[in-house]
Amino acid sequence: MWADDPDTCAALAALGLDAGASLEQAKSAFRKRAVALHPDTGEASGEALAELARIIRAVRHLEQVAPKSIDIELDPGEISTAATRTIRVGGRMAVFRIPENARTGDTIAAVGDPALRARIRVNPAPGEPESVSPASGLQAFVSEFAAAAPAARFARWLRKARSAA
Repeated sequence: MWADDPDTCAALAALGLDAGASLEQAKSAFRKRAVALHPDTGEASGEALAELARIIRAVRHLEQVAPKSIDIELDPGEISTAATRTIRVGGRMAVFRIPENARTGDTIAAVGDPALRARIRVNPAPGEPESVSPASGLQAFVSEFAAAAPAARFARWLRKARSAA
């Protein structure tokens, strides 16, 4: 768990969260507290500003120590055997050992850095069609054949602007 560190637990506590909270929950709690404490929306007391600075430090700490995730794209030929990939992540190099017969959606950790995770995505073979859901196929048809032309959208925008005036 990413909240085993005492500093991370203290940062989560500053935001009013327990140790099992995710980074998304921490950011959401930060936004709510920042709006309440910000001088533009509330009282600009020294205590409020000190608390605002404390929660800013807390969310910055959490962003630094939170598990990071990237995507690794592989061709079908690359997944038939185990492989090693070296990838630059945030200014440093990370090594990933990709297991044999990996599938799309599998998650692997970087060698020596379990907080850095990679999600595997297997690209379809050149002759193999990508799977298309009925909704995305319909959306592609509508956008290509039934969507309004740019001139029609512009004319609609002009009519709307005149009626608002």
